[in-house]
Amino acid sequence: MEMRDLVALGDKLMDIDEAKFRQVVGLLEQMNDHPDIQRTIAVIRPRLVELRLSRRPTLKRLFCDPFEDLFEALGKADPVPLSVIERSLMNSLWPLVEAEIGKDRLRAYRPALQEGEERKTLCEAFWTECAGAVAKIAEGAVAGHFSEPLDLRMNPNRTRALADIAVILSIAPEVAELKAALSPKPVPKLHGDHIEAIQTIGRRLSRVRPDALKIFVLLAASRLTNPSVLLSGLWDMDLGQKSADRAALFMSLSSTVVAQIEDRSRAGQAAGGGDRMAVADLALDLVATLDATRAAMEQSRNKEFDHRLKQVRNSVHSMVKTQVLQDADAGIVSAIGALDGGGDVREGRAQLAQAENHARALRKCATIADSLGLRGELREMTQKTTASLTERAQKELAGPAGNARSGYTAIRMIELIAGPAEANKIMDGIMNGDRR
Repeated sequence: MEMRDLVALGDKLMDIDEAKFRQVVGLLEQMNDHPDIQRTIAVIRPRLVELRLSRRPTLKRLFCDPFEDLFEALGKADPVPLSVIERSLMNSLWPLVEAEIGKDRLRAYRPALQEGEERKTLCEAFWTECAGAVAKIAEGAVAGHFSEPLDLRMNPNRTRALADIAVILSIAPEVAELKAALSPKPVPKLHGDHIEAIQTIGRRLSRVRPDALKIFVLLAASRLTNPSVLLSGLWDMDLGQKSADRAALFMSLSSTVVAQIEDRSRAGQAAGGGDRMAVADLALDLVATLDATRAAMEQSRNKEFDHRLKQVRNSVHSMVKTQVLQDADAGIVSAIGALDGGGDVREGRAQLAQAENHARALRKCATIADSLGLRGELREMTQKTTASLTERAQKELAGPAGNARSGYTAIRMIELIAGPAEANKIMDGIMNGDRR
């Protein structure tokens, strides 16, 4: 198969059977350096992660290993790192690192890709040399300007990411030790052995590389199911710092956490209400992060952070109200019968899927309604929608003139919104002739 044929497949690769997918990935791997191939791999990356394909080791992957936990999240359920590194930045950076180190030097590091006695020593030497190369490249990248070597417009996040990569590579042995201690990722809860490992490695770093302590803690957080949880335990951790330095680190990390929550909230507001479940998932995640962050900040009692967190909560309130609650009854009820009447089947299925998505989102948001001050409004919308669906189900299922498929679809929607017990009760009532 030619390269152009592989590239032309694009997102169709997400749908082919697993055996063919694995075969195509093998072909893509052989031409991985080409930009078009990299774009194709970026498209299929979620499926690569889902299947956990064992891809062949390369120096590029070894280069990324220390900071890979900071790459942007792929799936909806994946934890979002507190300090994100774009894959596009890494893809632009690696060829420059290769050129800076030189092919002959890189060839000497290839044995590090195989298991063996020299592997650890070679890996550490490789990462040290890469750290120097990235630091040199970062010096020429200025925020607000276009970087010709990187072929990217540099912004503050990208210049920060370059500096972070250089620091992380310079402490790669400590990062490898951290990753081994906080495994497998994501870690749902911090246990005593996790905290002890973070403290032990952190104390070592504070003696020799105190400037690397913040990014080290961010890397530790990125291995947790909820990265902000680490903040709540940080105040009591002994990282070998003086009290003033510990307070400064805590405030710096708190600022990073709050800024990320604000960014995610703004992105959710701007995304619109196309995928209601995505909105509900984001809202749940943001509320959990807000609660964890607020609890962690009891130690600092910072009024500015309190105000910013309150603004984010108000933003999430607005997002749920406008993108999940608003017009939920009309949107869900109107989809009943979408497959009846001889219309476009594909369009009808899409409308029905969208309504089911909306119904699930409505039920999911019930778990955070109290926290957002939306309990009354959500209960009212749920009752209104359920009543309309019940009326439709009664009409379609109570007599021979009705449409059974529409009736059962209405019952299905009630189940998604109010739960199976309520749906069964309504169904039993209809079957027993109860015309409520």
